[in-house]
Amino acid sequence: MMLLIEGHSNGFVLLFDLDGTLLPIDPEFFFEEFPDAAASYFCSVVDITEVEFKRAMFEATFDMVENEDPEMTNIEVFGRSFASKTNMKWEESWAVFDEFYRKEFPKLKRVVPETDIARRVVSDCVSQGWDIVLATNPVFPEIAIRERMSWCHVEDFNWQFITTMENMHYCKPNVKYYYEIIWRLDLAPEKCVMIGNDVQEDMIASVTGMKTVLVEDYCIDRSDNDPQNDPQEDITIDERGMLVDVPEITGRILSGISKDTARRG
Repeated sequence: MMLLIEGHSNGFVLLFDLDGTLLPIDPEFFFEEFPDAAASYFCSVVDITEVEFKRAMFEATFDMVENEDPEMTNIEVFGRSFASKTNMKWEESWAVFDEFYRKEFPKLKRVVPETDIARRVVSDCVSQGWDIVLATNPVFPEIAIRERMSWCHVEDFNWQFITTMENMHYCKPNVKYYYEIIWRLDLAPEKCVMIGNDVQEDMIASVTGMKTVLVEDYCIDRSDNDPQNDPQEDITIDERGMLVDVPEITGRILSGISKDTARRG
C-alpha cells in the first residue's frame, strides 16, 4: 500500500467536510449546475455529445467511489475509467478538465449563498487549539476543491491536509478513506472529531474511534428514504447541531478528551 506518512500530530484534530457543511450548497449542484457546465465546456472543444460526456463522467465517478485498489489514486481510477468509456486518451481529456476548472468552474460561485459563518466557525475552532483537516470527499481535483474553499472563505487557514483526487486512494463512505487519513497523518483517532452533514458518508468515521458531529443545516440521511441505509448498526453520532453551534460543541469535546487523556496519562 503506497501510503506515506505526511506529518505527525499528537494533538487534537478536527476533520471538516466541505460541501453542505462549511459550504452552503445543495447536492443538486453536483447533479445539475456542475455537470451541465462541465459538459458544455468539454463538448465545445472535444467531439463528444453532452449526453455521452455526462454518462462517462458519472460512471467514472462511480468506479472511483467503488475502488478498493490501494495502489491506485482516485484520479488514476477516474482517468482509466473515463478513457475506456470515451475512447479518448486520459492525458488529453485531463487537459480539458483542467482548463474547465481554471476558466469556467469559478463562475459557479454564483449559485452558492454568500456567508462568513464557515470562516468564523473554523477560526473559533482553531483558537480552541485544534489542528484542522479538510476531509472532503476526494472526487474532485485539488484545483476544484481549493476553489470551493474560497467560496466560503476558508482557503487561507493552516489546513494540515486536504483530501483530493490526486492524493487519496479511497472515497466516502468507504471507512478506508478515514483510515487512510489516520495512517498518513499518524493521528490518534480518539483525539479526532469528524464534522459533516452526511450521516452515511461522514458519521461512518466513528467506526475508526473518532468522535462525530452532525451538522444539520444541509443534513443528508439516506436512511430517511431507504431502510437499507439505516445507520444505527455501524454509525455513532456523538453530537449534532447547526454549523454556528460547532465551536461550542468542539469546546465541550476538547474538554472531555483532555480530561480522559490526563487520567490515562
